[in-house]
Amino acid sequence: MRLQSAIFSIEDALVGHAGVDKVLSILKMESVWMYAVTDLPRAEAERALRDAGLTDYFRGVLTAQEANCAASDAKMYEKAMRRLRSTLRDTVVFLGRLDALRNAKAVGFRTAAVKGSADPDEWAAMCTDAEEIVEDYADFLA
Repeated sequence: MRLQSAIFSIEDALVGHAGVDKVLSILKMESVWMYAVTDLPRAEAERALRDAGLTDYFRGVLTAQEANCAASDAKMYEKAMRRLRSTLRDTVVFLGRLDALRNAKAVGFRTAAVKGSADPDEWAAMCTDAEEIVEDYADFLA
């Protein structure tokens, strides 16, 4: 199954994760289109991506305020997917919170659990529910 697009949660799957820039660079070289979603206000989200050096990897940012739903809501991922002109089958959503992962999975998205913000019990549940597990981006595509 070909990966056409990827959606990343800024707060829990991007910012503060070592090695994420290498993974994003490889995905971009393989023509994977990427979108970022967030609960942050637009200016703060763009600043977070810029400060992390990740801005150029994404086709866009979708905020909860603009989408009129929380970043953990499946509607957010569906809106980002439509902007990427992709399908559920060809899109992976990278998330670091169990509720968000389960919401994405419930509507049919392929999911990647990203370690970092989850407590040990939540992380164990995420690993069970997700199709992909990202304990460390540096090892993810190795």
